[in-house]
Parts: sequence; C-alpha cells; structure tokens
Amino acid sequence: MRYFSSTLVLFVLFFSVGCISNVEDISDTPDIDPNDISYSADIQPIFTSSCGSCHINSSTSGVNLTSYSTTTNSVGSVAGGPIVVPGEPGNSPLVEKIKPDPSYGSRMPTTGQYLTPTEIAQIEAWITGGAEDN
Repeated sequence: MRYFSSTLVLFVLFFSVGCISNVEDISDTPDIDPNDISYSADIQPIFTSSCGSCHINSSTSGVNLTSYSTTTNSVGSVAGGPIVVPGEPGNSPLVEKIKPDPSYGSRMPTTGQYLTPTEIAQIEAWITGGAEDN
C-alpha cells in the first residue's frame, strides 16, 4: 500500500509539473520604445501572419487588418467602437483581444498560435506612440 501511495504521489506531481509549463509567462514582456516601432515594418507583418485567416482582405466582426487604413478605421461589432484608440492601448479593444483572458469573447487569434509577449508589446507601443502610419 505504501508503494502505491508513493507511486500515486509521484504520478500526480509529474503531470502537475507538465501543466505548469503550459502556462503563458507574460512577466518577461519587454519594454519597447514607441519611437522604435514602424507600422509597416513591425505591426502589419504581425497582423498578416497571425490574423490573416479572418481579418486580412475581409472583415470579421467589423475588424479588417489588411492595411493601416482598414485597421485604424475598423469598428469592432463586439466592442462597439474603434479597435484602435491612438495613444491609449488600455482603451483599445485590439489589445484587449490579443492578451490572455479578454473581458469579452475569445482571445485572438482563435486559430494558430497566440501572439508572443514581444508582439503584443510592439502593438501596445505602436498604439502608445499614436498609432502612426510609419
């Protein structure tokens, strides 16, 4: 019986450690200077590679990330307003939806890999810097 209890404890610990490694670590999110971010060189490539299946060359839930113009003019049907609020990443639904545990709906993208902490920080820095077309 003692052997069974020890084996059970080791089994539970082994699988618990495996679950811990699946938790997303966003504590290492880099600080990025908004002046170092370019929409065309940094932000659009993120949108194209990660959001393309639903939001490039089409509008899903009012969000079209095909270009600077379509991104900044997108009005999310769920958010009920612009998805990008220049200078205010905390009030931009785009940022809300790409971070873990959004307050409404599912985290984006719903298919494929989530954006990395660095990609999220780049998007936040771009918005903080005024969401410029640069």
